Amino acid sequence: MRNHAIFGLMAILLIGGTVLPAMSQTEPEEQIAYIELNLDKSIYDLNKSISISGQIVNFVPNRDSVLNPVEITFVDPMGRTVTTSGYDRVQGGAGDKDSSVVIPIKFKANPDQSGNFSLSTVLNLMIFDYGSYAVKASTYQSGDIIVATSDFEISSVAEDESIIEEEQVPIEFDVCKSLREVVNEDNVSRDLRENSNLIECSGDNYFTTGKTNIMIIKGKIDPNLTTAVSQVFVSVPFSKPMKAHNFVGWVTTDGTPVKNDSTEFIRDMTLNALPDKDGNFSGYFEIRPGSFLSADYKITANYLGHKATQTVRIIDETITPDSSPELVLTTDKDEYVLGEIVQISGKIVNSYAAGNAVTILIDTPDNSDSNHPTKDVEKKILPDQGILEHVFSWGFQLGSDDSAIGKYTINAGNSLAESELSFFVIEDSLATQIPPSISEPSIPESSTSQQTIPKKVIEKFNRISDSDILISLDEKKIQDSELMPRVIQASLFTSARGQESDVNIQVSTSEGVCVIGQDTSCMVNESTRKPGAIYEIVTIDEQNYKIRYSGPDVRLEKFSVLPESSGIPIDIKNWNVQVIKDEQPTRFYYKVSYVNLE
Repeated sequence: MRNHAIFGLMAILLIGGTVLPAMSQTEPEEQIAYIELNLDKSIYDLNKSISISGQIVNFVPNRDSVLNPVEITFVDPMGRTVTTSGYDRVQGGAGDKDSSVVIPIKFKANPDQSGNFSLSTVLNLMIFDYGSYAVKASTYQSGDIIVATSDFEISSVAEDESIIEEEQVPIEFDVCKSLREVVNEDNVSRDLRENSNLIECSGDNYFTTGKTNIMIIKGKIDPNLTTAVSQVFVSVPFSKPMKAHNFVGWVTTDGTPVKNDSTEFIRDMTLNALPDKDGNFSGYFEIRPGSFLSADYKITANYLGHKATQTVRIIDETITPDSSPELVLTTDKDEYVLGEIVQISGKIVNSYAAGNAVTILIDTPDNSDSNHPTKDVEKKILPDQGILEHVFSWGFQLGSDDSAIGKYTINAGNSLAESELSFFVIEDSLATQIPPSISEPSIPESSTSQQTIPKKVIEKFNRISDSDILISLDEKKIQDSELMPRVIQASLFTSARGQESDVNIQVSTSEGVCVIGQDTSCMVNESTRKPGAIYEIVTIDEQNYKIRYSGPDVRLEKFSVLPESSGIPIDIKNWNVQVIKDEQPTRFYYKVSYVNLE
C-alpha cells in the first residue's frame, strides 16, 4: 500500500473563481483570455517575502471549478522548475520505508469574479539561491492553457544584514526528562501543554526501563516550512523486530468462518507530532522493560524529508549481567626503567552502573634508607559511563633516581569492585640486556672513515602460526666482530578469547630437556613473578640461566632466557618451541639479541 504522506513546500491559497466557455477563433480579439502578471518588486533579498498578483483578462469561470485555480511555479536561472525534496512512505511486507522524491514547488490561487488573484510566499534559502528567476502563472481558459511569466532577481543582502542570523535549522529537537517524583503519562502530557519547568532538557540522554520512565521529545521546525497538516515523524528502533497480529476479517472454509490474521513486524517505536504555528512540537515515549536491550539508540525526527537525530542510552535493569561486577586492571608493560610513565588502564565490567570514583593507590618500594625515599601515591578517577563496561586510565610518572627501583603494587577499587596489579622498575643496565624493542643498526659504508663496530644486533621473527618452531642460535660475524647470542625473548598471542587455557607454550632444548611448560617435569611451569622476584634461575648443562615466564592461561604468554653470568653467551644452539593447541589461531613472535662480549 502506498501512502503519499508528505510532499515538500506547498502553499494553497483559495480566493474564489469563475470561468468562461471556449471561444472560436472568429471571436473578437478583445474576448480572448490572457494573464497579466505583476510582482511587488524586481529585486529581492534571499529569505524575504515575494508578493505576486495578477488578473485573468476576459475571465469566465469554467463549468468544472477544478480548472479555475491559477497555478504558480518558479523557474531557476537554468530554466528549470524550482523543486524541493520530500519522501513517500511505502508500506510493505518488510515494514514501512521512506522513499525520497523530488517535488516541484507549486502554489495555487483561485481568481475572484473579475479574474484577480494574488499570493505571498518566502524565497526560502533552503530552496532558492542568488541569481535570475522567473514567476510562471498558468490556468485553463477558453479550452486552452494560458501562461504568463515575470522575471526577478535574488541579490545578496546588504552588508549590515546577515542571512546567517535569519537562517534556521529545518528541524531540531531535545531529549528531555520529567523532574516529578512520580512520573506518568497524564502529568507529562499536562506539563507539555503548560510548558512546565518540570521538564528538563539537560542533554543527559540516559534512561532506564521502568513503568514510570518516560522519554520526552521537544523540538522545533523552521516556521517557513510548516504546513497546516504535515506532522513530525519521530522513531526509536527496537533492539529486534516484534511481531504484531492484525485482524483482517473472516474467510469461509467449508462453510465455516475462520478468523483471518496478518502478521506484521514492528521495527520502531514511533510517534507523530503536529507542529504549532511557530513550529514547536513535542511528544513522549514510555520506555518499557523487555522492549530494549541495554545499548545506545538513535532517535530520528523527520519532517518533510528534513531529518535530525539524537543518541540516547537505554539500560534495561530488569536484565542483570551474568556475573558480578569486576574491576580489570592492566599496565602497558610489566617492567619499566627510571623516569618512564606507567600507563594504567582499567575498566569495570558486568555492571550497568559505573559506580563512584575509582581510587588508585600505588604502593611504592620500601626505600626508607634512601636519601629520597618514594612515597605511596593516591589518585581518584571517575570512570566513563558505558553499557556493561566503564573505562578509566591514568599515566603515572616514575622517579628518576635509584630509590624508585623495585616492585610497585597498584590497588584500585570503588563501591562495586577492586583489583590489584604489580609491576617492576629495573636498572637501565638490565633493560639493555633485555631490550623492549629491536632494530638492526646501519653500518657506514665509507672506506675513508673508521667504520663503526656494532655492539649489538637483534634478529626478530614475527607472526609464526606453526605449532612447532625451532629457534636456532648461531654466531654473527660483522666487520671482523663476533657477536654471540645473549638473550631470547618470545611471545605467544591467541586471538581466541576464553580459550587461553587450551593454548600454551612448551620450550625444550635439543636434548629434550623441558625448560618451560605446564608439565610438572618442566623446570618452570608457572609464573616467575613472585614477591621480590621477576625471574627464576635454572641450571642447564652446568650453566645457570635467568628464566622469566608469564605463566600459562594468559592471552599473551611470554618468556625470556638470559645467562645468569654477564659476559657469556647462550651456549645451547637449538631450542624447540611447541605451541600446544587444537585449531585455535595463534601468532608466535621471538627475537634474539646478539652482543659483542669482548
